[in-house]
Amino acid sequence: MLTLIRRFWRPLASAAAVLLLCLAIWGYGKSQYRQGVADTKAEAVLQQISIEQGMQYERDRADADYRGAVLARETAQKDVAAVRARLDRLLRQHRDDAKIASAGSGSDAAGPDWIGIVGACYAEYGELGADAARWADQLNGLQGYVRAIQQAQ
Repeated sequence: MLTLIRRFWRPLASAAAVLLLCLAIWGYGKSQYRQGVADTKAEAVLQQISIEQGMQYERDRADADYRGAVLARETAQKDVAAVRARLDRLLRQHRDDAKIASAGSGSDAAGPDWIGIVGACYAEYGELGADAARWADQLNGLQGYVRAIQQAQ
């Protein structure tokens, strides 16, 4: 057996070297594959984080737009309420003046009918303002929805 080893040691050593080289190449490929998988997973995680941050930004922006629309509507309603209070005060003042004037005046005196007409018109105007505020809210919501759909495509 010793003579066989002495006779074939070079081919056996060459075969062992080739086997070790093949094992080294296989191990290197396996480590590169694992590194590629890890890189792909890390990239997917970063992409997911980026998507979540973008979605959070869009939610925050939509919330801010909604709060702005609500504040604008509330401001418009406060303005309408302030004008309504002023008009009611003027109507009461004119009714009192009309009562005083009608006590001793003739047929051309200011009657209570025009005050009622102005009051009715103002009430309709106030309702129209409230309706316009609701329509503006709905329109802003619809525009936000359309923008979100357009950005998603």
